[in-house]
Amino acid sequence: MSQTDQPTVTDSQPSMPWWRRLWEPCDIASVVFFRVAFACVMFYHVYLFTYRNWMLYFYDVNIFHLKYFGFEWVQALDRNGMAQVYILMAFAAIGVGLGLFYRLSALVLFLTYTYTFLAEAAMFQNHYYMMSLICFLLILIPANRSLSVDAAIFPEKASSFIPNWCRWVLMFVIALPYVYGGIAKLNSDWLRAMPIGTWIAMKSDLPVIGPLLAERWTAWVVSYAGLLLDLCVVPLLLWRKTRLIAYIAAALFHLLNSVLFEIDVFPWMMILLTTIFFAPDWPRKLLRRPLPAVSESVEPTSRTLRQRLTIGIVALFVIWQLIFPFRHLAYPGNPSWTEEGQEFAWRMMLRHKNVFARFYATDGLEDKTVEIPFDLMLTDRQIRAVAVSPDLIVAVAPFFEERAIYTGMKQVEIRAVVIASLNGRKPQLMIDPDLDLLTVKRSWKPQPWIVPLTEPFRSEPWDVPSDKWPEVLGIELPEAVKPELPQAPNAHQHHDHDHSHAPSGSDGVE
Repeated sequence: MSQTDQPTVTDSQPSMPWWRRLWEPCDIASVVFFRVAFACVMFYHVYLFTYRNWMLYFYDVNIFHLKYFGFEWVQALDRNGMAQVYILMAFAAIGVGLGLFYRLSALVLFLTYTYTFLAEAAMFQNHYYMMSLICFLLILIPANRSLSVDAAIFPEKASSFIPNWCRWVLMFVIALPYVYGGIAKLNSDWLRAMPIGTWIAMKSDLPVIGPLLAERWTAWVVSYAGLLLDLCVVPLLLWRKTRLIAYIAAALFHLLNSVLFEIDVFPWMMILLTTIFFAPDWPRKLLRRPLPAVSESVEPTSRTLRQRLTIGIVALFVIWQLIFPFRHLAYPGNPSWTEEGQEFAWRMMLRHKNVFARFYATDGLEDKTVEIPFDLMLTDRQIRAVAVSPDLIVAVAPFFEERAIYTGMKQVEIRAVVIASLNGRKPQLMIDPDLDLLTVKRSWKPQPWIVPLTEPFRSEPWDVPSDKWPEVLGIELPEAVKPELPQAPNAHQHHDHDHSHAPSGSDGVE
């Protein structure tokens, strides 16, 4: 379609079926802005990992890498190899932003980014997952038809228009963390201002707003404001009369999250990309650049095989994203406790876990038990991920077995005593301490060895130091030989965000 032979954008007939409207043309300007803005976010992501030593932290300081279930086959390269992957990712982001060899650049961006995401499960963030989804969608969307090098080199492929479905699917993926984040907040803990009350109280030393954050009523205001924004912002963005107010509210909310939770690229990405809800020609109107003159033409009713295949892939993508976040309903218990169905479901900012964890290796021949110095074997971020997740506790057990065998132990059994407090509750055992973790196979099925959450919500959070929990709760620790190497404390605080030199673990409020 040439620049001089383009369809006229007309108001859709109300009676027209929605599937016919998928292919109606709309102004490409907002999709072009989305493409360039997202490319800048991806390039900044590479910058953070390269120049803040996050790549070293995640991929080089430890030979062991946590894996997502089903993706154990994804192996991280060495430091030089990962550096080359990130360099390739940076060039791909530039290619997407400039619209240079766009399809190839988008494909490379998706493959390189998703590979780095899958290579270390400890770096899971909902917004990292979201970035992978957007990378995938850009492969399918012809966002290089305008304001791109490709359009300049191949003017016959240039156009000021794009099918409606391209913009709609981008709106859909941006809506996901808002809508599902709001639905997830409809739980008793959030409605009681937890865990947000715990987190903002930790920020009471901030200038100006710090004293307010220490007030209990502030936690209630922030909790319900976050809930209402998540549930209401997408409908308000879709309605033209409330769109600007909703966008300003969302932008301010993301800025507040940036101050409180230090969530690297997420707030800025959402501020930029939520503009896709504005009228498709908003960048053109902002720059006062009118559409070029176009001639009337009728969109063909029949589609090519490539077009039908593309829309089929997009349909499957949408259906999967609508259903998969609800998989936690198939598991018994509280997903914030069991972590079953917790990831890839936009269940953000829902749990604050204080955890006491110790791991033990038993020599089956000599009947000798040794305490595993796991804090010297894993990175801090891996410890945080393992301590809150029964699945990752199982995932790390073979690594501990390998290390134990290396020291000369035989017929090794790996056990763990993990005591956790969820959102200020009285702590309790999270897994069966008598279970040999090496006998457990990771699975999508519910895991009966996870101890059900029985402790009720407390109006006053449990404040006994975690190193005292075994004694206070009457839980006997195994008699074990202490490791010879000095250890850091075994008790850690684990929650949906952290503030280490590595990327913070919060997904912000959505």
